Amino acid sequence: MRSTNSRSFLQQVPQAKMSAIRIAALSVVLLASCASAFATAPHITSVSQVWARGYQTIQISGTGFGTNRDLGDSQFIQIEDITGGWSAGHTGDAVTLYVASWANTLIEITSFGGSYGTGNLSLNGGDVLSIRLWNPQTGAGPATAPVTVLANATSIFYFVSTTSFITNPGAPIVDEQGNFYGIEDSNGIECDSYYPCGSIYELSPSSTGTYSQTILYTFPGGSEGFGPVSPLARDSAGNLYGATSSGGISSNLFSGVVFEISNGVETVLHTFTGTPDGSFPESGLVADSAGNLYGTTYEGGAYGYGAVYELSPNGSGGFNYSVIHSFQGGTAGDGSSPQAPVTVGEDGNLYGTTRTGGTSDYCEDGYGCGTVFELSLSRSGTFAEKILYEFHGTANGVFPATAVTFDPAGNLYGTTSSGGPSCRYRNSGGCGVVYMLTPATNGIWPETTLYTFYTDSTNIDGSQFPSSSLTYYNGLLYGFAGGGASDTGTLYSLTPGVVNSVQTIYSFGGGYDGGTPVGQPFVGTNGILYGASYFGIDILPTTPPPTKSAPDKLNSH
Repeated sequence: MRSTNSRSFLQQVPQAKMSAIRIAALSVVLLASCASAFATAPHITSVSQVWARGYQTIQISGTGFGTNRDLGDSQFIQIEDITGGWSAGHTGDAVTLYVASWANTLIEITSFGGSYGTGNLSLNGGDVLSIRLWNPQTGAGPATAPVTVLANATSIFYFVSTTSFITNPGAPIVDEQGNFYGIEDSNGIECDSYYPCGSIYELSPSSTGTYSQTILYTFPGGSEGFGPVSPLARDSAGNLYGATSSGGISSNLFSGVVFEISNGVETVLHTFTGTPDGSFPESGLVADSAGNLYGTTYEGGAYGYGAVYELSPNGSGGFNYSVIHSFQGGTAGDGSSPQAPVTVGEDGNLYGTTRTGGTSDYCEDGYGCGTVFELSLSRSGTFAEKILYEFHGTANGVFPATAVTFDPAGNLYGTTSSGGPSCRYRNSGGCGVVYMLTPATNGIWPETTLYTFYTDSTNIDGSQFPSSSLTYYNGLLYGFAGGGASDTGTLYSLTPGVVNSVQTIYSFGGGYDGGTPVGQPFVGTNGILYGASYFGIDILPTTPPPTKSAPDKLNSH
């Protein structure tokens, strides 16, 4: 009987024929796969925020883009400003765009440039762009996406440095009339005719909305200090108080002083000497409702790990200086090296951070990963310290270098300059986190990591490396960070108590809108949010712009 077993039949096929069949079958599969890939039309799923400037990174995400080695002004992509009447790329206009990378799922454009071609190369807030692209291998397309250009922040004042050094305007404060007061520091390590010593400025608004600058005081250096740090404090009589990180005594140029500026005249209220009174303050002063002034020093104190100090009015127009806490370092279970000012709570207690210290030996050769502390005034008039939280160098971040902020419910918020679950301190230098501490009557305050900053090359809209304290304003928290479309810093917001609610509000361009924001966002008497950068002071947006649009509203091809 003839067998119908297919397996027996296959065994009877000669080996040479079997090889030919397999090769032919494989060829058919490969050809079918290639044909499928070539037949796939490009499809845009999202476009990053586009700002009103020529130099920025624009990311186009999607599928079926193919690959393109011919970068620069590619003929396979076109951006048309329908509102402005110009186009770049595919049309061959003199307006050019620079394509930095082209992969099958992500294209990056880093600038517009060249002549103006068929129209003015001018990106303005509200302009509608049409993005079109084709697959370089197949010619399939175009995939299209409409994008609305976002407006730049409004600059109200642009700082002009008189030296070759970039001016740091610090974190301004605001008086009742809407005037701004701040410091200018070139970050020079010396103070002479080449390195400026720093100054105190006032910005006054006019009826037309512009601001004029008045230099209230210029530091001469030496015993009167140089290198002012922010913030300043201001009393009801208009006197300004602050600290310098350097100057003071000739034997230690980095000791610093505490000063008062009244009618353009400086009075040195205290000269730091190191031990036991502290040295090298990296932040300025804050005042309580009784007129007491508080500050921190990065070094010095009784144990050399930094200190918190107070200047209390003496009743004769002067102040009495005292150290209210000397940090003992991590080996003693205390913090060390505070970089930020303290925050005066509604209960009158002082709250702050130390960059290092605590019992963890994870960071910096056993110096600790940082702490959050509270100083409460006892009935005897002395301050007692309580460690509210210690950072341990894992998922909760390390090195808190900014002041803390409270919400109306009494929760405490801050940022760390490194660490986080996806970008840990020892692996990559860390990316920083936003944390929240919930009040507890006894012991450690419970911590919640609200957001982890990270370096993600596929998300140019994302903020990286938080650089400022947080500001509570109209139900949200605002802060500055690095990164952004022009890689010169961002303004972000988050909802108090809500995990992963951070949104990038604004990407600084580095031009007249400022770049590398400093200090922290601050609110004017007019209820507007402002911010300072190394270049100027801006009116800041407070609502998130549209982020990456939904694909079904973006695309046609």
